[in-house]
Amino acid sequence: MSNAVSGMAASIRAATDSETFDLAGHDAANISQTIADAFSQPFQLDQMIRITFITGAGKLARQKYDDKAMQTLTAALRQLDYSEDRGASCVNECGGSYKTQHDTGKNLFTVVVFPCLVEQQEDHAGDGVGGASSSDEYPISFPLLEGSVLHTVLLASEETFEKMAPSMCPSWSEKKYCSEVLKAALETIEKLDAKLMSGTPLSDDENEFYDAVGGATSIATKSECLKKLMHEQVESGELTKAELERLIAQVSDRIDTLNSDIDAALQKSQENKAAKLNAQKQKAEARKRMLEGHTAKPPHNLKKEAQIMKLAKQLQPLIKLEQSSKGRLLSMKETKALAAKDEILEEISELEEASRGWFEEDETFEIRLEACRKKQATVAKSSTKAGSSGKGKAPGTGSRSMNSTAAWLTPGGLAAKQSALGRKTTAKKSKPRSNGGSAFAAMMDSDSDSD
Repeated sequence: MSNAVSGMAASIRAATDSETFDLAGHDAANISQTIADAFSQPFQLDQMIRITFITGAGKLARQKYDDKAMQTLTAALRQLDYSEDRGASCVNECGGSYKTQHDTGKNLFTVVVFPCLVEQQEDHAGDGVGGASSSDEYPISFPLLEGSVLHTVLLASEETFEKMAPSMCPSWSEKKYCSEVLKAALETIEKLDAKLMSGTPLSDDENEFYDAVGGATSIATKSECLKKLMHEQVESGELTKAELERLIAQVSDRIDTLNSDIDAALQKSQENKAAKLNAQKQKAEARKRMLEGHTAKPPHNLKKEAQIMKLAKQLQPLIKLEQSSKGRLLSMKETKALAAKDEILEEISELEEASRGWFEEDETFEIRLEACRKKQATVAKSSTKAGSSGKGKAPGTGSRSMNSTAAWLTPGGLAAKQSALGRKTTAKKSKPRSNGGSAFAAMMDSDSDSD
């Protein structure tokens, strides 16, 4: 049988970086075949990539997608031994998993796939431990990867979880996503309980998961903790624009549904039921008024933003040195100084990635990242203005070559000679300098209405 693939499947197989594929116009049969062709064999890659499929959209574009596109796609993945992992991220250890998401900003429904890699398959060849089918049976796949987000959340004690939840999930959206992960874990525990009640022994992996997680009571306690935090966040209005819009849309849909149910109850002369539904409607309307009265808050700062901004300031004199040195040979000291620039840029990049939330969607993280980079650009502009403000100062103290860095970049003794010369001669206005360019360019979901 030929292994050749074509069309979208071929494009997926050829991907070397994270890419997005739109399933608009694809029917269920085509989706199943595409997934089978694209993911039946592991990918020849060293690093994990993210393959995102758009499976649905809001009212304006809903008709472009098959009604069961998401269900068809995930079913096809499960047939290939892929498992759903709502805490999965773009690391090699998450190969062979997928998660569903709702992009509230663009109102798109997506499935994110982390493909199996050849190296990963070789590493696990011959692993015949019991419970291999667990990824198909349960919402949470196991064994849990030690040190992963899922491992940390599920194995933390109730007291530890309560302390770390606010910092681990600072935004309402992250708390909501984490609550969905806990919900999946609770469903997994309930399935294991049912298996035990039927007299079926658990596999080694199932037993390990069951014992480590601490049972349904522990998961339920963590869920209640998150629910309380989410409720407080909604009440206080600590919500971003996207979160407010999402919650208002949910409660609006709830009110529409209640109106329909009330009309149906009245038509059947079910006054008591209609009265109960009316009470629910009034509560929903009060919630909507509260939400509409809130002002959207900006996304919270990056966790490592203070360190990033400090490095950004250190970077500015090096950028100015690089710009001022064009067309001339650098001294040894200048060469060493510029060598530090790449190290600083790399450290900034690492700190940015370390600031990603545990349950944060890519689009939300990019918004926060963009805000931080704009602040860095502001730092660069401020530094440039400060550098050109030496106009009118005594020679030797103004911005002649590199502003504040002149002293440590000037050969020994020259700064003192310039200062002495300045006292003997008439001070001259420094020539205006051209401003240097900035170092940086300004760059899941549940329909439940519960907090």
